[in-house]
Order: sequence, then C-alpha cells, then structure tokens
Amino acid sequence: MRLCINPACPIPDHPDNDNYLTCQGCGSELLIDGCYTVTKLLSDSGGFGIVYEVKNPAGQAKILKILKQELNEDSKAVSLFQQEAFVLGQIEHAGIPKIETYVHHTLEDGKMLHGIVMQKIEGLNLEQWINQRQKQPIAQKRAIVWLRQLVEILALVHSKGYLHRDIKPANIMLSPSGQLVLIDFGTAREATHTYLAKIGGVEGVTSICSVGYTAPEQEKGFAVPQSDFYALGCTMIHLVTGKYPLDTYNANLDIFEWRSYASEVSEELGDLIDALIARKPSDRPINCESVLKILKDIEQIDKLAPSGKFNSKRKSIKKAIKDSSRKPTSPILLTGSIVVAAVLGISIGTAIKVSAIGNFEEISLQLPVFQQKRLTPLRFLQGHTDTIQSVALSPDGKTIASASDDGTVKLWELEGENSNPIREIKDQGGWVRAVVFLSDRQIITAGQDKNIKIIDIASGKVLKTLSGHTNLIDNLAIAPASDLLASGSYDNTVNLWQISTGKLEHSLKEHTDKVLGVAISPDGKLVVSASRDKTLRIWDVKTGETLKILSGSLAPVTCVLITPDGKHVISGGNDKLIRIWDVASGKQIFTLSGHDDAIGAIAISNDGNYLFSGGKDNSNSIRLWNLQTKSLVWNLIGHNDMVTSLIITLDQLKLISSSQDKNIAIWEIPKH
Repeated sequence: MRLCINPACPIPDHPDNDNYLTCQGCGSELLIDGCYTVTKLLSDSGGFGIVYEVKNPAGQAKILKILKQELNEDSKAVSLFQQEAFVLGQIEHAGIPKIETYVHHTLEDGKMLHGIVMQKIEGLNLEQWINQRQKQPIAQKRAIVWLRQLVEILALVHSKGYLHRDIKPANIMLSPSGQLVLIDFGTAREATHTYLAKIGGVEGVTSICSVGYTAPEQEKGFAVPQSDFYALGCTMIHLVTGKYPLDTYNANLDIFEWRSYASEVSEELGDLIDALIARKPSDRPINCESVLKILKDIEQIDKLAPSGKFNSKRKSIKKAIKDSSRKPTSPILLTGSIVVAAVLGISIGTAIKVSAIGNFEEISLQLPVFQQKRLTPLRFLQGHTDTIQSVALSPDGKTIASASDDGTVKLWELEGENSNPIREIKDQGGWVRAVVFLSDRQIITAGQDKNIKIIDIASGKVLKTLSGHTNLIDNLAIAPASDLLASGSYDNTVNLWQISTGKLEHSLKEHTDKVLGVAISPDGKLVVSASRDKTLRIWDVKTGETLKILSGSLAPVTCVLITPDGKHVISGGNDKLIRIWDVASGKQIFTLSGHDDAIGAIAISNDGNYLFSGGKDNSNSIRLWNLQTKSLVWNLIGHNDMVTSLIITLDQLKLISSSQDKNIAIWEIPKH
C-alpha cells in the first residue's frame, strides 16, 4: 500500500492510494523524488525525524528519513538533519549505511519536507539483539571481532575528519552477514578551528549526550576523537556483561566495576576496555590504529603455547596499552586557551572535524586535508597578504581577478591545478576595494584613492582614470551592453558613469551614510544601492531620480543584487537576514533567516531559483538557498572569516568566494 507522508493528511493510508499518484486523503504527491514508493511507517518516535520504508522502482527496500515538518523553519535542525546525508555521502564502507539521495518533497499545500533516502540495514541493533537473548554476555572471541569491526569503522570516520559522538548499542546494527553497521550520523561533528577555539574555553558548543555512554568531556560540550573511544568502551561493557554500563558504576570511587560480570574476558582485553573508558581523554588510546594493533596482539595470545613467549606477549600488550595514550609529534601543538592559525575545515550541523588529540591542556592538531566532494572547496587561491574585498570573473570565464587591501589586484586561472596568481597589478593608491572586468583584456578597479581606473591587464597600464568621488570607493557594478558603470562610495553617493567616454552622468546623493553595495538591472535601466543608513534605493538610470526607498532593515545593508528577471531586489546585511523585495512596489516580500552573524555577499543562479549568501558565521559561512521553497538547501564551509564576495561561473557549475581570511575558494556547486 502506498502511504502519504504529509503529517497533516487525515488518511495517509487511504485504500485507494495504490491506484493514484496523489494521495486520496489530502492530494499530496505519493512518489518521493519521483520514484520512491512509501510502504511502511517504521518509527515516528525520534526527536528529529520520522522513518519510513520505501521501495525503489526495482522493488528494493530502502530507508527514508523525513525531518519533522515543524522543524523545517529551524535552520539549526535542518543543518543537523543534512549532516547525516553529508557524512554518509563521503564514506564508502560495509559498516556504514550507503546514502542514495537527499530529497525535497513538496506537499499539496506548498510546504516542503526534507528527506534522506539510504540503504536499509536488515537485522537488529545491538540493544535489541542483547535484550532478545535475555541479556546474556557475549564471549571474548565475539567481543574481539566486534570491537575490531567498530574500530575499523571509526578509523575511516576519523580519517575523513569526523567524530560520531553517539556510539551506543542502539546505534549499531548487526547485519545478516555478521558485519556491524554504525548508524545515526546526525550528531556527527566536524572540528574546525572554530570548534577547537570553543573547546578551549571561549564559548560552549552543542552537547550530545547518551547517558551511560557519553564521555565526561563531551557532556560539557568538549568532544575530541577519544570521546568516541569512551563511548565504544562503554558499549563493550554492555556487551560483555549484559548490563547497562551505569549499573556497574561505583560513584564513590568514580570507576566502572564491570569485570566481575565478565568472567570470560581476559585480563588483556579488560585492560584495553578500561583504557578506552579512562576519565581523561589523554589517558585513552591516541588513535584507532593503536587499538587495532593491541587487538591483534590479544588474538595472538590464544595461539601461543603456555610458555615464556606467552608471558612475554602479555607483558608487551600491557606496555602497548600503556603506551597507546602517548601523544605523537604533530604539525601543530596548541596549549592553554587554544589559538589556532591556518586550520581550515568544513562544518555542518553539530558534527566535528577534528584531529585534536589528548586533553584540553595539550591538544595536538594535524592539518585537515580537503576532499574534492560537494560542500568542500576544490582548491584555495592564496597569495594576498590582506583582506580580499572583491572577486570578478572574465567574460570568457577563464580568469579570476581579486582586489585586496594589500594594494594589489591579482589574476588567477579558474581551471587547472595552479593555485598561484598568473599576474599581479600593483596600485599606488592604497587599498583596492573593487574590481570588475570590462573585457577579457581590461579590468576596472577602485578603492582608497577615490579614483576609478581602467587598466590593461597585459601591461598593467592605467588607460583611463575616472575621478569624482570624495572618499574611498567600496563597490562597482558594470553593464557593458549599456555602457554603464555604477560606483558606491564612503562619501554616501552613487556615481553613474559612461564607460566609453569616462563621463560622470549622475551623482546620486540621497543616502545619509556610506554606500556598501550597488547593482544594475539586466536591462540597464535601474540601479539599486545598499547603504550603512539601513536603506536601499532604486534609482532611474536615465534621470538619476529615486524611484523607491526600501526600508525595514535593522542594521547596515552590505550587499545587493537584482534578480535575472528584473522583478526583485535581494539584500543582505548586518541584521543577519536576507530580504527579498518587489521592485514595482518597493515592498518586502519575505526574508531568509539562518545566518548567525553579518552577511557580506550574495550571488544568484541565472535561473533565479537559487541564492548563495556568505557571512561572518563561526560555521556554515556560505549558504545555498532555494528561493522557490524559501528554504536552506546546503552549507559550504572553508573560510574562517567574513565572506566578502561571491561569483557563480558562467556554466553555473562553480562558485568563487573571497574572504577577509585573505583566501579565494573555488567550489563545485552541489546538486540541489
């Protein structure tokens, strides 16, 4: 029977649904993503989502997890939900469910549901499994096999830069093949410089807690890789004793007294489990490889005859367990409150990308390596020595230009592996705040010296200088087909120039504070300006008159664009909101919320359906929005300071971003 997943449907299992593509109870579409048929409700008791069984066109059973509809407006909840799809999508292993797709399902009333379709793991989770056998402890041989499988899975997860943060029997499935499968990556976290700064005491972070399994430091919001080892050790206590871990805990001594309930567990395996659940992260094994080596040694004991070699092997295991917590040399050693430099990462939801080792007085970091997958920068362009304020793309789509407060414009190749500039043009006038391409051979720049310069790229020669502003010029917009250039300045004015002659056509002076953004309509008839005075103005290019004042922003407006159809203005600013305005009426239509800090840049797809926004958030600094559904689609992380400029390539396949962190990032735009 086809089920309807509309939470408001009065008859989700309407008997006639099998004969139609729309629900006979509410009218919503029944097929998910156009191909998955919902056949069974598996669980609706989770805090985040509802779980269904679905069938693909081939009749294979899959799992569909749907974010509860009431959480759709909660950007944090959406990010947490997307986290699972993101983490699973990066990892291929028999012990991790395979992600098939992330879906958006629109209901009859226009509301949208977020969903994840993934591999269905047949079998029971370990909590169900051990309860089914009347809580009988598992034998040492099985314990070693299972512990090895789980550590191998964790080794892969950690190598990709993630922590799971919620390992427990209920989140481990036993498949028919005997392979354990680690599930529920919705609480995984990726540790960037921001997270590590937080665990150093600057501020707290989200705490994920499963009582009886969660490490003490994680309960306080300070998870590190060894926190997963603690949860794994508590899980093994549950399995080898048949008892919930806290049932063996002696509060007076602050220890787990579990060994008397696990008579079949050897001293060596017991020592390893105790090392996993050490109170201090620094006393736990340093990494998965050290645990796997100890497990291999424990297995070899049974193969040795009772001899000196046997005893010698035991001694070597004890030494290995003791040595497993020692910290290796690593590229960066952080102490005290943790000051992190040059560590870039990607983050979403509550996951942690970490290579932090040890306790909080001494944490060793290894620089994370970016994987070329969606949401991850394909590469960084580095070479500027100060904030990059603006980037532009040449008309042929091959060359990037960047303007920086270091007084230079640098030219870069968009394609290829070369991450060094192919040309540098030095400006004698101080900061360069804006750059646009006039042609593949010429750029226009502006900045601190109050002048606009048309420059030949090959020679670096200034071909023409446009003067008229009385303060720093912060932004430029160009419409070559209309022979029009617009400039916004700290002198509170917008100037409109005829490019071919350099003539100043209009100086628009009605803003009462700095102009921080300008945009030109597709037909070249309108200019929109954004200002520190918290307003936007729509100007008539021909007359220079103000046609509309867009009011309602609660803080300075920093960036603005006009949609490709010319009907709407989109703005972002220091009030953390993206606002969509109607050009004809000047009225605000709706807002998009989700940024945690000021917004510095926006860019729109050529079909007008998707918007990128970049800000100063501590995480999720670039966001991709679906303007049709008014929802956050995905997050792109790589910069560690305010995003200052965003450009979508001509083929709509890549995004170029710049930041106050002095880096340019090139991203593959995720499929949405």
